[in-house]
Amino acid sequence: LYLVSQFGREMVDELFWRMQMLILRSLFSVQHVMINDKHCFELYGYDVMIDDTLKPWLIEVNASPSLSANTKEDYDLKCEM
Repeated sequence: LYLVSQFGREMVDELFWRMQMLILRSLFSVQHVMINDKHCFELYGYDVMIDDTLKPWLIEVNASPSLSANTKEDYDLKCEM
């Protein structure tokens, strides 16, 4: 809601589309080395920074990120996944 109130729905929708493309392109770039097993899945954690023009920047990708919770907010976020 904050981003929509500051930048408008159209710009925020564009931001989320760019973030999706950022994630897809990063996965395409390593697909030849990823294990393809239809009996399991891998969870990745993406750290993305958003600048003042709503441009997303990929900081890092974590394979098998920790799902432990240190704070109530962290617990609420991870349990809702």
